[in-house]
Amino acid sequence: MRLGYELIREQLFFRKELIERLPWLIRLRWIVAVAGITAYVAVYFLRQTLLPLPLAMILFTVFLYNLLFRFIWQHALPFKYQNDPSSTQSHVYNAREVQSFSIFAHVQISADLLALFMAIYYSGGIRSPFAHFFIFHIILAGILLTPASCYIYGILVFMMMGGLILLQQWSLVPIYTVWFQNVPLSGEFTPNEIIIRYFTLVTVIIVTAFLVTTIKLGLRTKGRELLRLSKALDESNSKLTALYEMVREMGLCSEKQALMDSATRRAAGIMGVKACSIKLIDEQKGTLRFASTYGLSEDYTKSKDGIDINKSPINRKIIEGSFSAIGNIEERDYFQYPEDILKEGIASMICLPLRVDKMVLGVFCVYSKTARYFTESDVRFFALMASLTALEIEKLNAQLNRTWFLQKVAHQLRSPLHAVAGLLKILQNGYLGPVNVRQEETLLRCEKRLEISDSLISDLLRLSIRRETLIREELHLVNARQVLLSLSEMFETQAREKSIDIAYRIDETLPAIQATERLLDDLFSNLISNAVKYTPPGGSITVSLSRSDEDKIRLDVADTGIGIPEDASLHLFTEFFRAENAKAFTEAGTGLGLVIVKEILDQLKGTVSVKSRVGEGSTFTCHIPIR
Repeated sequence: MRLGYELIREQLFFRKELIERLPWLIRLRWIVAVAGITAYVAVYFLRQTLLPLPLAMILFTVFLYNLLFRFIWQHALPFKYQNDPSSTQSHVYNAREVQSFSIFAHVQISADLLALFMAIYYSGGIRSPFAHFFIFHIILAGILLTPASCYIYGILVFMMMGGLILLQQWSLVPIYTVWFQNVPLSGEFTPNEIIIRYFTLVTVIIVTAFLVTTIKLGLRTKGRELLRLSKALDESNSKLTALYEMVREMGLCSEKQALMDSATRRAAGIMGVKACSIKLIDEQKGTLRFASTYGLSEDYTKSKDGIDINKSPINRKIIEGSFSAIGNIEERDYFQYPEDILKEGIASMICLPLRVDKMVLGVFCVYSKTARYFTESDVRFFALMASLTALEIEKLNAQLNRTWFLQKVAHQLRSPLHAVAGLLKILQNGYLGPVNVRQEETLLRCEKRLEISDSLISDLLRLSIRRETLIREELHLVNARQVLLSLSEMFETQAREKSIDIAYRIDETLPAIQATERLLDDLFSNLISNAVKYTPPGGSITVSLSRSDEDKIRLDVADTGIGIPEDASLHLFTEFFRAENAKAFTEAGTGLGLVIVKEILDQLKGTVSVKSRVGEGSTFTCHIPIR
């Protein structure tokens, strides 16, 4: 059953035309009044006669009650909200107020029908030129009001006109002349002609009412379908936006526990349920253990050492490759601990495998307090969520394994490299005997190679440590200007050694940004050191730090160096990648500096772009949010 506010929303949707047309009806009467006065004057000048007094009185009455309707529209609740644009946008009508618009429309149409009937009576009855004007009100009733109202007004017109004809034929009421012909009705119309005219009017009104109400009902059906589709699209858009934020948040996690906690918290919110859990399978593939939960009590999760897959049919089915949506938890045979589930207040759930290719990592579940809460679309959407979560977990596992491997390799290589470097120093200093010029050159080349290897190991360690502490590092307000100034002297010295001009343009009014000193130090150092490294002697470097807009600062590092080939631009932020012209220019370089830059900006929710031309230089531009 739909909620009350949804019904009101739909009612407002279909009453919008009514609300907009009510003032239009009032304005239309002013037009009728002006037309009536114009006709009155025209008849007087053209025929030197006046309209019948009753018609003038009816016209005056229409003018008076239209004044009353206008006053009500402008001053009475809830109609006056329509006269204030700000109120029109902010005021939400309730069911009673919506009903007020319908009543006001009924009053106006009823008053117009009565006035029209009197005009017809005083201008010739069934022969009156106004007789077919009833059609307009039937159309209005069909469009603005319910189909039943349209037919009721039609029946009322039949009865009024039929009653008038009978009363005139029985001489119970006088018969007025057709005013513009000045010919009495009696003696001119036979009974058959009267019947034909009456049933012609009846037929026209019936056909008009049928056509208008049929078209309206068809449009209303399409309107309901549009409302349903609009609501479904809104829900889908909201869910997909939330899913994007969920995946984005998981992508920033460097710890498996943080990633899973983010997934369970976000999934419960997106699905609108009581709780969510991730259970991972152990290495023996026999037990599931709670790895992350949201909304479940500690009594429920910590009282279990694990869930034996063989004793839990639902989990066994999932591990074997199927999914499960349980509409009613009373189906106890599915669970190893059905009593605990009922005690927790869980009435229905969806459980899906966390699967990457053919490997199942565990089980992802959402729990609702309502029986048969989940629909087929919920299951399909949660399946997408589970697949993305599994991919993020596996990606992080691979990244952590790679980081662990890099750390181990780096530590294992650093000690022998330092030992070899020490032995080379002994040889260079002649402690083991004299060294000739050729040997000296060979030793220098070896030393250079060792320095490059040591630089690579240092970058690997720095990158692995940075990834390992990505989430644990808490951001705080940092003065980016001071961080850059603290590095300027070191890079000025390096630039002078290569005969390179380096200039700093730093806005002194920059606000503090959410970061850490270490992150900004790494960001600035990697970009500026690259510029120094790949700029030939005699070149120049410009480092600019300014405000990009109200919520970002901008860092530009521009050089007149060797530039970057167009085909290499797509791979700049790939680990260990170096362009061919960079390798030819200098052996020094690990291909990790820009990777570190990109990861720092991802953590700070910033962006980086590159403009470069071979032989002319490069400009790296970073935008970093202030908050």
